[in-house]
Amino acid sequence: MNLGNIFKRDTQNIRTNDTVKAAESMSKGEKAYRVQSEIRNLTPGQTIQGTVVGRDGTSVQIALRQDMMISARIDQSINLVLGQNMSFEVKANSGAVLSLSPLYANMANEATIMRALNAAGLPETANNIEMVAVMMEEGMPIDKESLGNISRFMMEFPNQNPATLIQMTRLGIPINESNIEQFEMYQNANHQLLGSAETIMNGLPQVFHELMGEGKAGQAYAFYENILDIFTGDETEGVIIQKGEGNEGIAGGTIDTADGSVVVKDAQSAAAEVKNAAGEVILDMAESLKTNDSAEQNPVLTDKQWNALSDMLRELGIDEHTAEQIKNGEMASKEALALIRGFIPKAGASEQHARMMERILDGKEFETLLKSEVTRQWLIEPKDVADPHKVEQLYERIREQSARLHEALQTAGKADVPLAKSVQNMQSNVDFMNQMNHMFSYVQLPLKMIGNNAHGDLYVYTNKKNLAAKDGNVSALLHLDMEHLGALDVYVTMQQNKVNTNFTLQDESALDLIEQHISLLDERLAKRGYDLKSQFHVKEEKDESIMNTILNHEKNISVLSRTSFDMRA
Repeated sequence: MNLGNIFKRDTQNIRTNDTVKAAESMSKGEKAYRVQSEIRNLTPGQTIQGTVVGRDGTSVQIALRQDMMISARIDQSINLVLGQNMSFEVKANSGAVLSLSPLYANMANEATIMRALNAAGLPETANNIEMVAVMMEEGMPIDKESLGNISRFMMEFPNQNPATLIQMTRLGIPINESNIEQFEMYQNANHQLLGSAETIMNGLPQVFHELMGEGKAGQAYAFYENILDIFTGDETEGVIIQKGEGNEGIAGGTIDTADGSVVVKDAQSAAAEVKNAAGEVILDMAESLKTNDSAEQNPVLTDKQWNALSDMLRELGIDEHTAEQIKNGEMASKEALALIRGFIPKAGASEQHARMMERILDGKEFETLLKSEVTRQWLIEPKDVADPHKVEQLYERIREQSARLHEALQTAGKADVPLAKSVQNMQSNVDFMNQMNHMFSYVQLPLKMIGNNAHGDLYVYTNKKNLAAKDGNVSALLHLDMEHLGALDVYVTMQQNKVNTNFTLQDESALDLIEQHISLLDERLAKRGYDLKSQFHVKEEKDESIMNTILNHEKNISVLSRTSFDMRA
């Protein structure tokens, strides 16, 4: 008996409402036997559709039609409603036990999904059904062209999560392997440039040690020579954003829209100014928790280390005046590194020079100076964040220097070490951020503060396609990961001189600290002509990644809708 319309092998889908008339002549026992036979032959990835008629723990009973019933296993945590018509995907089938998982929850959309697939000429496979369901959830059109585009992406990147491809398409982010990796890192909050910078700083000495250990002293010296050329030469003065038609970069600028040319730089700069003031106060509050980490108490090197470095450089031939400057800690990190760089080519002049050069480059003094200088060049101080030009300089510098770092590793024969992967990830991260900024006003802020560093994200709630805000209202989210305060979100809205801030903190102690010092923020903004109102609450839910915040905002879902605020100031 042909049950092909129940079990459609060509589309890997079961549709009981199309049962052939011949099946009606079968007895109930024959029907049950034939259905069970077909069920035993189901393979993972196929789908089955029916009505949930019973549930007992992990066991569920599904009616394929009035006189056809099957039992299957389903995860106990999954919520099912009796009488609900659903589609399930086969997860496992031992022949005796069938394990299922709901294909998608909102079965009211099933008819729409099936019609869309038929109109696009796409088979009703589990993957295609899921694709259309996710597109609908993301608010995307499900016309033939849109479905065809996503379907091609899924075929081109078969091992990638379809939801990632769909969300990237909706945001207008070009789809390639590098961008997919960065997008998912952003979604998982593994996107921090600060982390990559710290990994790179720790990895540079390791490469030198490896080369020396392999007996490649010449390559080791040449490697550090290249590294010091990168960080002691003239610092890059440039603009990261590649201007494209109809959009600008991180700092805003003039945007061409359907309504004409709209200048948004002033609005975004004002938002940055407000955000910057908040950031400075927050960082000040974090610093107030410390006791021994001020700049005066934590210089780049200790007196003992400056002394040791001075003595070693004396042996290489520096003059007494310079030696005294170093001994007294009166030389900046960059200047001291440049001085050391000048002696590297002389390492081969004599065995004594070689030993001393190795001692310097392998020492804690040099390693600390190098980390200090990389930190200075790759992080930004809170007071500089409101200056778009300085933010742009930072990212141009990071991109240019990371490219040169990659070349230095290749020259040293270390293109396959973990450090090289971190350098490549940093480059990809900056490039990905650049592409995001063609659509969204978002930037990472690797912040340099006294005695500590902090990661920050700044997102302005305006799609760059719709920058003509007639009421002058600007909204922004500043996210900070602080060592002492933990994760902190500051949601800022500004209209003319009225500023509202909502602080979301991870616990009551952090909230109390912010409350105690909010007058500092109020005073700073008052001096700039702003009237401040603040609200505070403790985060009740898991932190949302910045990428999910952007995704939700573009679906017009407020990031504040999940919680209520208590006015405390």
